[in-house]
Amino acid sequence: MYRVPLPNEVVTAGEDDPLYVNAKQYHRILKRRAARAKLEEKHRIQKSRKPYLHESRHRHAMRRPRGPGGRFLTAAEIAELDKKKENESDEKQ
Repeated sequence: MYRVPLPNEVVTAGEDDPLYVNAKQYHRILKRRAARAKLEEKHRIQKSRKPYLHESRHRHAMRRPRGPGGRFLTAAEIAELDKKKENESDEKQ
């Protein structure tokens, strides 16, 4: 599956790396953002959005362990981290 970078004006400021999205979704993403901007100009929708929709899902996501890039870890990666922690604690004692 191919990935297409979003245009620079769409990507949030401060990021040096381009943001890649699914190529099949690229045009729909741009169309949706244009429609949202049009509605914001007419003051039909709010410019600011809630950071998350569901409190319970947010709390669950905040408890999940993450890797160095911010992605959620898989069960195998979590088990590997636990083994490393156990080995380190055994070596300290």
